Amino acid sequence: MIIYADGINITSAVGNLSWQNTISELATTMSFEVAKSDAQHTNIYLPSEGSIIRLYTNEEIFRGIVLTVDDGSKTSNKYTVCDFGWYLNKSSETYQFNAMPAYKAIRKVCDDFNIEIDSVPALTTEITKIYFDKTVSEILKDILELCGGGYNLDVTPKGLRIYKIGSIYAYPEFRLSPNTQLIYSSPLRGNVSHSISIEDMKNAIKVITEKDENYAVQTVLKDDSLITKYGLLQEVVKIDPEKENANNVAQQKLSELSKIKETFSFEIIEAMDSYTRAGYLITIDDSDYFIEGSGHSIKNGIHYVKLDLRRQV
Repeated sequence: MIIYADGINITSAVGNLSWQNTISELATTMSFEVAKSDAQHTNIYLPSEGSIIRLYTNEEIFRGIVLTVDDGSKTSNKYTVCDFGWYLNKSSETYQFNAMPAYKAIRKVCDDFNIEIDSVPALTTEITKIYFDKTVSEILKDILELCGGGYNLDVTPKGLRIYKIGSIYAYPEFRLSPNTQLIYSSPLRGNVSHSISIEDMKNAIKVITEKDENYAVQTVLKDDSLITKYGLLQEVVKIDPEKENANNVAQQKLSELSKIKETFSFEIIEAMDSYTRAGYLITIDDSDYFIEGSGHSIKNGIHYVKLDLRRQV
């Protein structure tokens, strides 16, 4: 592992390095400390606000900008760094798209804000919508929702990346000792937390329309087996009949909401050149889980990872 600040290798002076990302936050956040020295002839480079930080393992896995510097201590500076997804959460703009394919709309937004692109799929859904004073991240996420959802976006050192959820699997590995083979990390997990909940479940969807303050039921869709087991849990959805089909909306909502929520978190050790991040899938005991968040830390040369997972069954 090597850390550069403004192109200068500061690895030997860095301590308490950690970084984390979640599915709900576009930006990855990093924190670390750099030791200070009072020795007259010791030259330690101390990053400042706006410094560019790069983290390399076998390749560059993080590139970000220093947002805050806590320099109150006599022995070290503390830094908070975000990758360039931070800009997408901070910059606002107004757009009007008229039947523009989604991938072109995404590329236009990126071009306007000088956002480099890692990869964007050929999303052909036509976007006809006005975005007034919305952040770039809000615009991009809404475009993906209009494409039917099921897509994740994040930022890599190469730029904005959009991919289908479930298309990337994580396979974290590590070595028990330097002369042993790599083994899959998840069976040797620690600090395990697990829960199952029906708190947010809905097993019936009622679709309505409204005109002149009069409401009309368009359709009701139920999962009778779930109602028998858990009782009636109904969601009411209002639609614009000129833009949405009641049956399609009901089926989509029932499929989305009629699930038991299972959450799962634990800690693992991962090789330095392995990077498990939010948005990926991981297989645990022959079941696939969605990684909602990952927290990484380097302690005594060991790469620790805390994973927050979700499975809906």
